[in-house]
Amino acid sequence: MPGNGVSLYFSPGQRPSAETIAALLEQSSGAIMARISHRPPDRDGWLELLASGLTFDLLGLAPALPSLSPISVQTHGFDQAPRMEGLEGIDLLPGGHIAGGAGLAPIIRTQAGLAASLALKLPVAAVGWQSARTLMEPRYFAQIVVNWLAGGTFPALGLTALLRGQDGSIATRGLARFVGSEMQLEGSVEETPADTLKLAIRVVDYLVRQGPLTETREIESPRGRLLLEASQARRQLWVWRQR
Repeated sequence: MPGNGVSLYFSPGQRPSAETIAALLEQSSGAIMARISHRPPDRDGWLELLASGLTFDLLGLAPALPSLSPISVQTHGFDQAPRMEGLEGIDLLPGGHIAGGAGLAPIIRTQAGLAASLALKLPVAAVGWQSARTLMEPRYFAQIVVNWLAGGTFPALGLTALLRGQDGSIATRGLARFVGSEMQLEGSVEETPADTLKLAIRVVDYLVRQGPLTETREIESPRGRLLLEASQARRQLWVWRQR
């Protein structure tokens, strides 16, 4: 079941231990803005990390059992995606006392930034964003996160999945963590699939910047005027084209 964690996957024998993480943080000279706030016996295979005043649990460290590998629905950034059966994962999740706010922007942004730093400093083979069930090449993941945290466009191709329907529509998976609902954009026979995808990315970026939508709204787009209609009962947002 998709959760609110970020999974870092390693080749067998390369999954880090608590000691490896402790040494990495000590040697990073502030490059990784986190410190260990709780360290149980290393055999337990987890650490509590403190970053920007928020705590996150890092689970599945060696020699404990690795995290489970969920089935991904989309991959990004790979020349050839790795075979998940041969990889071992660790998970970075919001700590217990902030888990209820896992959809709050400060928590998601801090979690994503910390995961990006770890992905660049460790021999990570792939990064999984659990709520979207996406799998990303580590450098791709780090780049889209850093760009977003610096004020750039929300990385819809990674932190959400954009799934095309047979009717040309595009539906999101994982957007609900950010805005409380998933989105479905109506397709159009008058545009290419690439143009529909670009429009979906724009709408997702708009929604993440604006926050949860509780009432019908009209917005302008490069492809014409759009009607955003929220369905609270289904936690679904429909995006229609105004003709």
